[in-house]
Amino acid sequence: MKTENTQFNLNSLPQGWYWVRLSDLCIPDRKIVEPGSELAMRLPYLSLEHIESNTGRILRSPSDAKENEGQSTTFAFDSRHILYGKLRPYLNKVALPDFEGRATTELIPFLPIPNVSRRYLVWLFRHPKTVAIAMREKTGSRMPRANIDTILSLQFPVPESFDEQEKLANLMESQMTYLEQAKKACLEQLALMEELSAQFLTDFPLEIS
Repeated sequence: MKTENTQFNLNSLPQGWYWVRLSDLCIPDRKIVEPGSELAMRLPYLSLEHIESNTGRILRSPSDAKENEGQSTTFAFDSRHILYGKLRPYLNKVALPDFEGRATTELIPFLPIPNVSRRYLVWLFRHPKTVAIAMREKTGSRMPRANIDTILSLQFPVPESFDEQEKLANLMESQMTYLEQAKKACLEQLALMEELSAQFLTDFPLEIS
C-alpha cells in the first residue's frame, strides 16, 4: 500500500502513515447486470436519487424495489463495495451499501483491497479535495461527470494499520452524527421561532389607519 509522493513531505506524517493513491486502495468493479436478465429481476435497484448528498445515506431499503426499475444496463454491488456517484460530483453522493443489489452506471462500485477499511476509504471519496478535483477535471457542462482515472490518481495520507483506519472512521462517523444532530436542533429552533412569530402576529394584529 506504500507509495512515493514527491509533492509532499513524507516526514510530516506520523509513523506508520503513508501518502497513497486511491488506485492503490481500491479497484473499480464494474460487473454488468444485463437488463431483463434473471439477475436483474432478483436484485434491488439503486439510482442516484436514492443516495443522500454528503452523508451517503441510502434512502431506500431492498424491499422498496419496484418492478420496471432500472431497465438499462446496471452494475452489481454488495456489502463489500463503495458506490461513487460520478454524475454531478458536486452532489458528493458516496454510499456504503449493506445489501446486494444493482445500481445505475452513474454509480461506480469500488472494492477496497485487503487491509483497507471500507469505512475509512469512503471518507476519502467524500473529501472536499476529491469533490474539488472531480469538478475541476469533469467532462461535460450541463451533465458534468467525474473523470474516474483522475479521482483514482489522488493521494491521501493513510495509516497502514487497518485498526487505525477503523478508529479514524469511527471518529469521523461520530463527528458527522454530532453535526447532523446539531443541524436538526437548529432547524427545530427555527421552526419554533417561525411558529411563535406567526402566533404573535395573530394575537396582536397590526392596525392600519
